[in-house]
Amino acid sequence: MTIVILGAHSLRNVEVDSRQVREVEKRFPHPGYYSPFKGNDLMLLKLKEPVMLTKTVKCLQLGNTVKEPPAGSKCMVAGWGRTESNQPSDVLMSANVTVIDRETCNSYYYYTVITSDMICAGSTGKKKVDVCRGDSGGPLLCDGVLVGATSFGRTCESKENVPGVYAFVSNKQLSWIKETMKSYEMP
Repeated sequence: MTIVILGAHSLRNVEVDSRQVREVEKRFPHPGYYSPFKGNDLMLLKLKEPVMLTKTVKCLQLGNTVKEPPAGSKCMVAGWGRTESNQPSDVLMSANVTVIDRETCNSYYYYTVITSDMICAGSTGKKKVDVCRGDSGGPLLCDGVLVGATSFGRTCESKENVPGVYAFVSNKQLSWIKETMKSYEMP
């Protein structure tokens, strides 16, 4: 059984007033997902029961178009992934990251597998700030708009300032999301 936890800040402390737990009824992996290179690394989940929208559980609206954020854009990521101590975080963490241009990210020094369905973002300062194991699927928000989902990166222990890679929620991906939701009667 797979569950989704919503409205939680801490994974250990049960926030009775805000936490909602739902079972996953069905998974919808992107039909173009390509595991070796993480292409189209998106999945939709249909929950068994509806979610109540509250002050701690909100929807990120999907627009009709998502523009790719230009290099240098300041964005935010969030998740409960591993921290500097190499342990999962108990509380929801967030970090500010900067979009890196695709050509640089696709270079020999970084990944060489970056496609137009991916966005690279990471720390440009002296202190390395990035997503880590356990953050996969988490949001990449630029100007408050969901533009990506955490996909992959280098090992968290790496001291290099190598950006993380995010599945880009492009217009092509929005079409797949909307069609899938419509086909399976997801609100």
